[in-house]
Amino acid sequence: MKKYISAIVMLSALMIMGCSEETPFVPESDLVVIRGYLYANEPVTEIQITSTLGLGSENSIAPPINDAEVTLIKGGNRYSLQPTPQREGYYHYPGIDLSVDSGDEFKIEVSYFGKLATAQTVVPPSPVGVSIYPEELIVRSFSFEGGGWGFRRQFFDDDTTALKVNWLNEDGSTFYVTLDNLEPDPQPITTRLPFARPSRIISVPIRGDEYRITRINVTHLGLHRVKVYRVNQEYADLYRSRNQDSRDLNEPLTNIVNGLGVFAAFNSDSVSFQVVQE
Repeated sequence: MKKYISAIVMLSALMIMGCSEETPFVPESDLVVIRGYLYANEPVTEIQITSTLGLGSENSIAPPINDAEVTLIKGGNRYSLQPTPQREGYYHYPGIDLSVDSGDEFKIEVSYFGKLATAQTVVPPSPVGVSIYPEELIVRSFSFEGGGWGFRRQFFDDDTTALKVNWLNEDGSTFYVTLDNLEPDPQPITTRLPFARPSRIISVPIRGDEYRITRINVTHLGLHRVKVYRVNQEYADLYRSRNQDSRDLNEPLTNIVNGLGVFAAFNSDSVSFQVVQE
């Protein structure tokens, strides 16, 4: 989920602070907000550093910080991250000597505002037993014949070829699922619909062991990949806390010392399927 995961499950700085007039916690203006995500077997690219938004601010996006000193520590070795061109507030590791593997323990240090913010995380194991059945999703063209009810029956109820993605979850772990079309030149499903749906799906974090894919989840034909990500505990806790009543939240839920946000790691496995049209 990586570059895209922040689009659905990652919480914004405002959500992390969770402040209102009734909230007893008022964030310091010089705290950094770290949203750092490590993905097993992938380069380090998703480390975002911003400042906080003051109460009453008219801005909706926290100002990015592009000149912090950001360091990852693994096994006693220190790896200095660099600002990512064209991505305000993001940092990456430019070398090839840093790997992210299951069971690795990482610490992050962010030096800014004359303070040092730190956090730790452990890369979880990859999901076990990921499978999909069947491996082909058959879809058909749709029109408005029969009026609105006919359209609804054709489109929303056409799930007889639904696919099920399953995995083992004996310990109640949290997972999320992404769905992508892998075709170099994906062909859209033939429809007469007056709107377009996004071609990428990212689920909310779930504690189950199954994800269902139907016609409504796909927009293009051809080969698709489903990735199942195991989420570690600090990210699961932060996500579940998003609906807390601000009157009951004395301070924002975070695993960052001397800052706000979350530093978490993910591990994944994948399966694929084909979308074909009748």
